[in-house]
Parts: sequence; structure tokens; C-alpha cells
Amino acid sequence: MELSSRIVSPQKLVQDQGAKILVYGMAGAGKTTLAKTCPGKVLVISAEAGLLSIKDASNVEAIEVKEASEVMELHDALKSGALQYDTVCLDSVSEISEILLTWEKSRSKDPRMAYGNVQESVTNLMRSFRDLHMHVLFLCKEDVVNDDGVLKHAPKMVGTKLGESITYFFDEVLALRIVEEQDDEGKNVQHRWLQTVYGQGYKAKDRSGKLENFEKPDISALIQKLGFSLTNDKGESNE
Repeated sequence: MELSSRIVSPQKLVQDQGAKILVYGMAGAGKTTLAKTCPGKVLVISAEAGLLSIKDASNVEAIEVKEASEVMELHDALKSGALQYDTVCLDSVSEISEILLTWEKSRSKDPRMAYGNVQESVTNLMRSFRDLHMHVLFLCKEDVVNDDGVLKHAPKMVGTKLGESITYFFDEVLALRIVEEQDDEGKNVQHRWLQTVYGQGYKAKDRSGKLENFEKPDISALIQKLGFSLTNDKGESNE
């Protein structure tokens, strides 16, 4: 195939690739619940065994994984079209990185080498799922660091460098927050919001510029705002 035949508009390239969104949050914030709001037929690849919040979701199917090889086997099936889904949710990348670290430690006598190897392994895994031609939601635990009295919040991964670097893989990095506000009667109520820009110590970004600073925790609504179709109607594989 000549290179010239592959030249298309940026809009078509982005549309074909699907939305890739990273969301991080504290335990109990409702990260897994976001899978119910994803568009179309959804596959949750769960490494955390915490699926109670989505047990009644009619559009969601799930599989629990215990080994890194299982995650990549699922990736290959999604890429080839053997598995057909509109959205894939990795729950969570933080836990998958721990699985990879355990595997690396089992085959390395030097812990430092294990941490170096796991950074490369997680990076390759993230790239592989990011490059699938479908929507992919990456869920992460939240890491909180006290930096000279200032609390800084970011996605939690094994190793400091990995946690800092993974945000560069995505156009959309969102912090799932529970914010306490007052209702019309002056009572304190809690609301869940997705923060889309850096602020109050929370790492976040919206490269599209189409999202409000705080959005409701609805992935389908966000994907539409970003300009993507909700489902893949082309019936194509990811080859």
C-alpha cells in the first residue's frame, strides 16, 4: 500500500482511533461505576475483583485477570476482532502494574532491575491498549504526596517515574473527586465530579479544550463532547 493512500484528515484518524481516557480516584470514589456510563457494548478487564457496583449493568461484560499474559491475550483478541466491543475498561491499571511487578520480581534477583523492567512492561501494555481502534477507559488508583505541605494528587502506579510518565500517553486525564457542596437548604451534600484541568493539587488535563473544568461522571456524555461516535458501526477489526 502506497503511503499516499493512507493520508486522511486528522478528524478521520482521531475518529477511527476512538476516545482514550484515563481516570484516577480514591477508593470508594466510584471509578468502576464509570463503566456503566461507557457507550455501546462494554468489556471490563478487572484486576481488582470489585465489580459489585456494575453487577446490574445490561451493557457490560467482565472478566477477572490474575496474570499479565491474560491481559495481553485479551488485547490480541480485541485487536484481531475475535472479541467485538465498543468500549474496553481496564480496572485498574494500577493493579495490573502490581501484577506485572510481582511477575518481574519472580524472575529477577535484583529488585531495582524488576522495577526498571516493569516500567517498560506497563508502558508497552498501555500503548497497546491505547492504539486499539475503539474507546478505552483506563482506571487508576489515586496517589497523594505531601510536597512541603502541599498535597499533590496523581494516578498511582508502581514506581515514581511510571506514575508521572503515564499521563503523557493520553489527551484526557481526569480526576474523579467527591466534592462537598451546600444545597438550596444549606445542607452539605456530596457530589461526584470529573476534574479536567490541573487545580487544587490534582493532576488533570483536557487536550481537546472542549470540556468544562468539572464534568458529570458520564463517560458517554464526555465522549460525545469530545466529538466521537459512541459505537463502532464499521464492523472492522483493529488490524
